[in-house]
Amino acid sequence: MKKGFMFKSMRVVVVLALSLTVAVLLITLRPKAQRQVKTETGRLVEVLAVKAKDLNMIIDGYGTVKPMETLKLAAEIRGRIIDTHSSFKEGSFIKNGVVLIKIDPRTYRLEVDRQSIQIEQTEAEIKKLEQEIKNLDASIKISKADAALSKTDFARLKKLSIRNVVAKTTLDQAEQRYLASLERLQGLENQLALTGPLKERLKAQLDMGKVMLCQAKLDLEKTGIIAPFDGWVLIKDVEKGRHVSAGQYMGSIYKDGALDVEIRIPAKDLKWFATDWKQDAMPDVEIIFRDNSSYKWKGRVARIKAQMNEKTRTLPVVVEIDTDSIKDKIKSGIRLRPGMFVTVLIKGKKIKQVFVLPRHVVHTGDVVYIMTDNCLKIRPVNILRSVRDLVYIDKGLSDGDLVIKSPLSGAVDGMKVRINKENR
Repeated sequence: MKKGFMFKSMRVVVVLALSLTVAVLLITLRPKAQRQVKTETGRLVEVLAVKAKDLNMIIDGYGTVKPMETLKLAAEIRGRIIDTHSSFKEGSFIKNGVVLIKIDPRTYRLEVDRQSIQIEQTEAEIKKLEQEIKNLDASIKISKADAALSKTDFARLKKLSIRNVVAKTTLDQAEQRYLASLERLQGLENQLALTGPLKERLKAQLDMGKVMLCQAKLDLEKTGIIAPFDGWVLIKDVEKGRHVSAGQYMGSIYKDGALDVEIRIPAKDLKWFATDWKQDAMPDVEIIFRDNSSYKWKGRVARIKAQMNEKTRTLPVVVEIDTDSIKDKIKSGIRLRPGMFVTVLIKGKKIKQVFVLPRHVVHTGDVVYIMTDNCLKIRPVNILRSVRDLVYIDKGLSDGDLVIKSPLSGAVDGMKVRINKENR
C-alpha cells in the first residue's frame, strides 16, 4: 500500500510540472500587442447628384366630372303621356332625333284643323268683299252717269222755265230726279268707303288666323319630346299614362362625349399660369381618375372665371375633356362618367434651369447639405416652389452637386461624411 501511494503522488507531481511548463511557454511565446492610431472615416450618407432642367410648372386641382351640356326635359303643353321610347331609361344611350316622350296629340291636331278652316272662311269673306267692291265700282259709274244726265235735263228745263215754255211742276220733277240721283251716288260712295276698313279687318283676321295655325302646329309638334343630340339618360321622371301639365319636369339627358371639370386653383398658384393664353390656344391638361388603377384623359382649359371665391380665395377654372380622348378610352373599356372625382394637371409657365428635389432634403432655413471632398457643406438655396413632396430650386445649386439625402442629426459645416456605396 505504501508503494501504491508513492506511485500516485509521483503522477500528480508530473502532471503539475507539465501544466506549469505549458503555461510558461504560452506566456513566453504570445504575440506582443501593437499600438494602432484611430482614423476618422466619417458618417455614412446617401447622396443625390442634381442637374438643372427646363420644365413647365404643373398646376394641379381636383374636381368632379360634370356634363358640359345637360338638358332638362319639361312638358311645354298639357296632356296625357301615351308612349315613351324603349331607350328612355336611366343610364341608357339615346340617339339624336329619337322621340323620347309622346303626349296625346288628338286635341292639338283638332286645333290645327279648326284654325285651317277659320283661315279658309276668312279668305272666302275677303273674296266676297272684293267682289262687292267691284260691283260698287260699277254701280257708282252708272250712278254718276245718271246724275250727270239728270243734271243736264234739270239745267235744260230751268232755262225753258225762264221763258215760260215749261210748267213749274215739270221743273220741280226734274230737280227731284237730279237730287235723287245724287243721293244714290252718295250712298254708293259711302258704302264703298266702308269696304276699306272691313277689308283691313278681314286681312288682320286672316293674319291672326295664320298665326294661330302656326301656334296650333307648334303645339302639335310639342306633343313629341325629341332628343336633340346623342346622349345619355340621367333621370327619368315620367311614365306612360300619366297626365302632365305645361312646365312639368320629366327627366334629364346629357350630351355624349361632352364632359368638363371645374377645379379651384389656390391664389398662391396663380402666378404659375401662363399670361399669354388665347381662346384658341389654351394650355393642355391631363385628367386622372384613380381607383385600383390610374386612368388618364387629355383635355384643355376651356375658360377661367372672372371672380375668385371669396370664402376659399380660389379661382374657378373650367377644364374641357377632349372628346377623342374619351372615345379612345371607351374602346379600351373605360368610360368617363359624370360624378367621378378626378385629379387635373394643368401645364403652366415654363421655367428655365430649375432643380427638382425631394422635400426632405431641404432643411430648416432653406438649406441643403452638399457633399464635397468627403465633407458636408451647408448650402443656402432659393425655393421657387414647393408642391407636396417636391421642391423647385432656382438658386444655390450647380449641376453635379451631390446633395445628401440621408437624415443627419447634429450636422455641422465641414463634418466628415462618406458615401454608403451599397445604397448609392
